[in-house]
Amino acid sequence: MSGDDVREFFEDVGLVLLWSAIAMVLVLAVFEYLNKRYDIMREVFEENSIAAAVLAGSFVLGVFYTVTHIVVS
Repeated sequence: MSGDDVREFFEDVGLVLLWSAIAMVLVLAVFEYLNKRYDIMREVFEENSIAAAVLAGSFVLGVFYTVTHIVVS
């Protein structure tokens, strides 16, 4: 294992951490938007709306899926 391999490994780990942080910020922004616009948390917990929970979950998964494809390509 050469020094270049170690440097490349740590660069890749840094990129993974960077994109993970970006994905989390995007998910939080989308979720906050949904919560302000549609009051998702009240719908899910007080009204027991499964549809609202599925909607919120699909947005979260969609953002993570999109960021994953950006990182992989």
